[in-house]
Amino acid sequence: MARGKKKAGEINSSSMADIAFLLLIFFLVTTTMDVDTGMKRTLPKWVDTTEQQNDVDVNERNVLKVNVSKSGMIMVGTDEYVPNDLRRNGRHSRLSQEVYNFLTLPDRSAKKATEIDGMNYDISEGLVSLKADDETKYKIYLQVQDELTHAFNLYRDDISLKVYGKKYGELEDIQANNIRKAVPMRISEAEPNDQTKK
Repeated sequence: MARGKKKAGEINSSSMADIAFLLLIFFLVTTTMDVDTGMKRTLPKWVDTTEQQNDVDVNERNVLKVNVSKSGMIMVGTDEYVPNDLRRNGRHSRLSQEVYNFLTLPDRSAKKATEIDGMNYDISEGLVSLKADDETKYKIYLQVQDELTHAFNLYRDDISLKVYGKKYGELEDIQANNIRKAVPMRISEAEPNDQTKK
């Protein structure tokens, strides 16, 4: 009498869906997500358009125009910059040095006597106007933003050293607030536009 081959028993897979679900939950809970770095910017207060007509126009001398194209080329006034000019060599990059000079040199932007802790100091009224093409790469735009902010922070350090004998980052809250009020981060960001339609 011939013996028939025994069939292997089937594996019970009814709990596989539960296990897969638990693994999915586990990986969702334990995985860290990369978060895009943002920029600290305070939006200007809303102004009624009827009130805007009464505002004093900003003196053209006090505006440094920075334009970023979609290819990554940067125009500062009439000078052309490339992405490599955003790399710092020591204290400054080429771009932050230009903005710093614009803020500090007497012939570049007008200075106004500003009271800080009971004393008057000449503070730049300079404003940096930043405009980018709507196809500009986010990385380049952020690098430009970083260098503009870096220049303003170095300028705050200079004023802070004159007033308090310490750098801006070493000040107590009240002193830092005084410097922030006296030296605001004057960076105007225009709405991106499409340069290819022109």
